Amino acid sequence: MCRYRMMLVMACLCCGVAKPAFSQGDIGSSEWSRATTLNALAGAAFDSGHAGPLIGGTVGWEVLPGLAIEGSGTWLDFGHRSSAYAGALTVRARLFGRRTIDPFVQGGVGMYRASFGPGDDTMPNFYQRRMGPGPHGLGQTTFTDPTLLVGGGVNVFINRHLAIRPDLLATFVLRGGHQHVVTSIGVHAVYHFEDHPVTPAR
Repeated sequence: MCRYRMMLVMACLCCGVAKPAFSQGDIGSSEWSRATTLNALAGAAFDSGHAGPLIGGTVGWEVLPGLAIEGSGTWLDFGHRSSAYAGALTVRARLFGRRTIDPFVQGGVGMYRASFGPGDDTMPNFYQRRMGPGPHGLGQTTFTDPTLLVGGGVNVFINRHLAIRPDLLATFVLRGGHQHVVTSIGVHAVYHFEDHPVTPAR
């Protein structure tokens, strides 16, 4: 009789332990903790005087399922022998949802280096007011300024490692109490090095 009671107690204990263990494993299979990401970017950018294509790349770290830190570099071609380079450190936060569709907002700080070719009559006033006296248009003119960035987009996961991310970003270039806004629209191809569950079954 004591033997049967002991077996019953042991069976109950095993069931009690097994249930939490299964739940934790199920959560772990449908969510992730941290992930390193690498992505390539292509799109278009425009400001008050220029418009043109852009390309770039980003390295990121998802410190939480809904929060990521990213460092990026982007090159913008505005024609007229004018171009710009933007470097930024941003924080990206999930709005709602998870897995397959992940809308987000992002913000950060960076630097913006703009170069204008000789005779570029489309140079924005933000830069024209900073041109010194004397003749211009004899060579490339370059400006480097701090920036603030805000934007948003959505991650669309194709599988456990690959996502497509369209986004919209406004870059506020700042100097001497004035600002210059550069708006960019891009599509990122994002690779997650760690396994990133998309759905409970994938």
